Amino acid sequence: MRHTFTLLSRALVLGLALCVTPIAPVHAAAVAQAPAPAAGAAWKLDAAEHPLTAGSAVLETVWSSGRPPGGAFDRVALHRYRTPGPAVATVLYLPGTNMNGGSALTDEDHNLWIFLASRGIEVFTIDYRTHFIPNDTPPTALGSLKGWTLEAFVGDIRAASEVARRESKRDRLFIAGFSRGVSLAYAYASVDLEHTAGLVLLDGAFKNHAPKGDYDAAGALQKIETANAWGTDVAGQLGWNARQTLMDTVAANPVAAATDAKFKTLGEQLENILQFAWRPGGLANPLGGLSRPQVLATLLGHYDRYYPAVQDVDNRSIADHADDPRTTFDDRWGALKTPVLLFASTGMGGDWLLNAIYSADKSGSTDVTLNVLERYGHLDVLVGDQARHDVYEPTLQWLRTHAAPPATAP
Repeated sequence: MRHTFTLLSRALVLGLALCVTPIAPVHAAAVAQAPAPAAGAAWKLDAAEHPLTAGSAVLETVWSSGRPPGGAFDRVALHRYRTPGPAVATVLYLPGTNMNGGSALTDEDHNLWIFLASRGIEVFTIDYRTHFIPNDTPPTALGSLKGWTLEAFVGDIRAASEVARRESKRDRLFIAGFSRGVSLAYAYASVDLEHTAGLVLLDGAFKNHAPKGDYDAAGALQKIETANAWGTDVAGQLGWNARQTLMDTVAANPVAAATDAKFKTLGEQLENILQFAWRPGGLANPLGGLSRPQVLATLLGHYDRYYPAVQDVDNRSIADHADDPRTTFDDRWGALKTPVLLFASTGMGGDWLLNAIYSADKSGSTDVTLNVLERYGHLDVLVGDQARHDVYEPTLQWLRTHAAPPATAP
């Protein structure tokens, strides 16, 4: 097996493995095998190809489609970003929790797919069903999210992949994902490996490096059922409207007056909130100079509000078992014969880092490239001021190296 390590020595990684305890990452799993997408599923052109912004060379197209069982929120969308001329490779990008395929940030320094599209890589991004839940929907009206398991979402991804393969005239796509999108990428590859050219994994995992096999999925689902809490809410204790006001204000004017007397500006106030939101420097490391509050606020302000809680249960179960008996989605993990490119942050702690490395290393690939990003927080991997140099440019080079000529998709 070929491994490439950057920014951290092999010795340090092995040393960390001796002194950490396992955690269960909040990623994805499923209770069954995702069905093949329905033949002839209708996709509607929502926005014909147009410049992403005035004067931009990057062009965007948007399609959408209803998904089973056909409820009010059962819909997905697919964005395509490209420049004129033949593409070097085609990527299907799977966003993280509460994220979507729209371009909150449109500059090449803070948006991976805009950077790639500007350099001849065709990128498709998906809006999950969560994007179609109105933000003013009360949490008690989210009962339909009970069925939004990994099985449902991987089925959505398979349907989107068919469109991307048809439009790109490629039979094999590179699948990229961030955070939860990483575990979705692993799950998708397990059922569509023949259509997967490689995996680009941004700060996420599929398996725990030291699984215990004792996670009580049935008990966790019963708690959700009892509380009727089928959707997790990114608004948290702050509340949706207050959260959005904070993000919108900092995005527009980071030197606006702070609402907390301890800080001079609202941007400084948000820096401190994000710096310590999880573990210090875990979510982001703006105080360490890795990212800026205005950029982070722009990204966070475009989040979707809800995500299905049932996937958190699925995630923990699949991560906590070498082979989860609840699902078939990990049956091919360990036999994923496709190139893997991983970027993992240190800000999330040793277990997070080791879970990401372990998942890639034991995926079954004989071509694994591991990039460990020291001092990076989770969001810094996507939108940090050094991400272009440390993440975007290596990804572009890796895609160019591993790309194959297009072949007409069936």
